[in-house]
Amino acid sequence: MSGVVEVNEELIKRLERLSLIKLTPEERERMIREAKAVLDFFDKINSLDLSNVEPLFHPLAESRLREDSPITGLTQEETLLNAPRKENGFIVGPRIYSGDQS
Repeated sequence: MSGVVEVNEELIKRLERLSLIKLTPEERERMIREAKAVLDFFDKINSLDLSNVEPLFHPLAESRLREDSPITGLTQEETLLNAPRKENGFIVGPRIYSGDQS
């Protein structure tokens, strides 16, 4: 497992607060398992010897991309529908900086 980040319930609860979501205990356990699996996968990638591999701009030599076409986005009302905290037409997020701004 990754030695840099320890995935535990404390981390998941912090991410929960930052994401403004609420998880059940079962969902937290699932998130812990899945995050650990992702980090383990990255550890496997990091252990590969890629010294003779040329860097790629894109993982596929030739790729077919869909045509970029505009779509109608959500209205402000639709966007705010599921926001747990809103004020004056804006989503209110958690305070992330509380230092002196003088």
